[in-house]
Amino acid sequence: MLFSFKPCFCAPKLAIVLTLLVMILNLFVPQEVQAAVVLEEPHFCGPFRSEAETLPHIVPVLYDVVSGATGEERNWQLLHDLFAPTATITPLFHREGMPDISVLTASEFVELNKLLFKDVGFYETETYNQTLQVGHMATVISAYESRESPDKPAYSRGINTFQLVNDGRRWCVISVTWDSDKGGHDIAGSIAEVFGTE
Repeated sequence: MLFSFKPCFCAPKLAIVLTLLVMILNLFVPQEVQAAVVLEEPHFCGPFRSEAETLPHIVPVLYDVVSGATGEERNWQLLHDLFAPTATITPLFHREGMPDISVLTASEFVELNKLLFKDVGFYETETYNQTLQVGHMATVISAYESRESPDKPAYSRGINTFQLVNDGRRWCVISVTWDSDKGGHDIAGSIAEVFGTE
């Protein structure tokens, strides 16, 4: 709805007239005019990025962004742009058998990655993917493997869960959480259950 009506603390007849006026405006203002007005306003997901135009594309791009050799500069600006400005990133680490949970912004996540992988390569690849999309929202369950280099065996496996929305132009991630086999979890069993693998 282009025009909205806030409660009016005025004479009842005037309130009725204003309400009817709003209804008439929404009924007769051409849709293209309404769309033009809406498009002039800032979009929830931020600047348009072609990498986020389609849902199947955005998660693989995120894996590519965080992956790289020792000392290789990542495209952190692209990562920022694929997340909503208020997005949360919640990694689950493990200390003495207990989960260590932090809620990070995209900027804090970038700084954490710079610290953790400044002296070692890090490559994360998706192995399975399951997407549930309903209208302008989607949940992606993505199994992954982590390596120090593309030619080395995986040292960890886990599952990412991405929550995304579409603001009418593009998709963006509003939250992501993951857990791995570092906590002693049966990730292979979880993958088999979620993705129907053996």
